[in-house]
Amino acid sequence: MKRQGVGVNAIARQLNTRKATVSRWLKVSVYEDARGWQKGTYRSHTGVEAKRIIELKKERIEGKKYFLGSPHIRMDYAKKFTGEKLPSLWFFDQVVRDAGLQTHEPKKKKRGQDIVKRLRFPMQSIVKLGRIQQSSDFIGKKWITGRSEPISIFSTSYYQWLQLYQIWRTEAESATCAIVKLSAFWQKNPLPDVMRMDNGMTFRGTGADVARVGTFLKFLLNLLNLGVTPLFSSPYQSYTNPHIEGYNRTFTEKLWERNTFVTTDEIDVECSRFNTESREYYEYAFSERLEQKSLRFLLPDRAIVTNVLTNTRGKKVCFIRFVECWKERDQKAGIILLNRFVFLPKVYLNQYVFVTVNLETSTLSVVSEHDGVVDEILQQPFPYSL
Repeated sequence: MKRQGVGVNAIARQLNTRKATVSRWLKVSVYEDARGWQKGTYRSHTGVEAKRIIELKKERIEGKKYFLGSPHIRMDYAKKFTGEKLPSLWFFDQVVRDAGLQTHEPKKKKRGQDIVKRLRFPMQSIVKLGRIQQSSDFIGKKWITGRSEPISIFSTSYYQWLQLYQIWRTEAESATCAIVKLSAFWQKNPLPDVMRMDNGMTFRGTGADVARVGTFLKFLLNLLNLGVTPLFSSPYQSYTNPHIEGYNRTFTEKLWERNTFVTTDEIDVECSRFNTESREYYEYAFSERLEQKSLRFLLPDRAIVTNVLTNTRGKKVCFIRFVECWKERDQKAGIILLNRFVFLPKVYLNQYVFVTVNLETSTLSVVSEHDGVVDEILQQPFPYSL
């Protein structure tokens, strides 16, 4: 059979045969070497399994479920046909494609799709920050019929080791609202090792001040006694925080644009249904991990201080930054951290760096990654205020 990504000419050269011969082989629907399958049939699965998958996919579509992908269909299959061998995820994808039941078009490979890799994105440094990583964000302001005030939606998602996406309507896009939602969330769900955010003032909280630690950062840093490290994505580059941005698009396309809301109660009902569906898969797919005794939770009676930083011992804040020239700095190369400019050698222009601000020592460290090697390129004092 034709190998994916290998053309007829290449196959002919490898087999030392004519191109016309290879083309004729590829057109044959029944193979003559008794391998035991016919083109258009499944080699290791049955028609009964395919029929079940199609029925389960249709049930989710007809039930207007928010999550329609193969992992969720596979979960339905495992729950309905308990004790039977579970077909591979590949087979679920194949059956859905063959039945014409895909609910979204496959992503087309675009030129420059590997831009993050080419620009030395510090993936290794991010992964090493901790096992459980989580993102949080506000999904922009929304409006509903008959109401002039905007609606604020807060979202959070585990994106490493666990997978759970939750959304809630809040009174405003404020640090206080984010803290309330996360505090309740972490009482029933594991505390992460890393909390990833964008650079909005809600999370950064510095306003016009230089190197000032704001309310939300103090909340996370005081949680550092429980091992939570803040990580800020690169400004104006949403693809550097793809997990939460992708989920936010899911919310907009599947929940917000498919419903017409008149009251906030209706929004809350749909958000609750969305959260329930996401949690169902989370509890199914990660049941063994969720039973581990090493997981940490926020005790209900534990109040997290947000107006002061209780201590700085061992605490740090991390940043993903893109090195560029700045007109405001006479075309000097560098990055911005908490409204403070940090100069970097021009040799690092147009690439990503990973920055750690050590609050105990008031210093920063900048590293660059290339081919799996991490090199420190700058270390200097970084005074800050609270």
